[in-house]
Amino acid sequence: MSQQPEAKERKRSCPYCEEQILTAGFPYCQPCGVTLRYCVSCQIAVEREAEVCPQCGGELEWN
Repeated sequence: MSQQPEAKERKRSCPYCEEQILTAGFPYCQPCGVTLRYCVSCQIAVEREAEVCPQCGGELEWN
């Protein structure tokens, strides 16, 4: 039996303006226009200046 990725959508919010990010993985926040980085592990948007994910300590990537 193979496990399928969760179909549930996670609510993501901009770390700068706290508005909900409507398109997961979008390279910038639509309301405030700030370029975002995402955690490879937990997929949350984090501040540009962060070295690691503040939630899980995971690696960050630019989208």
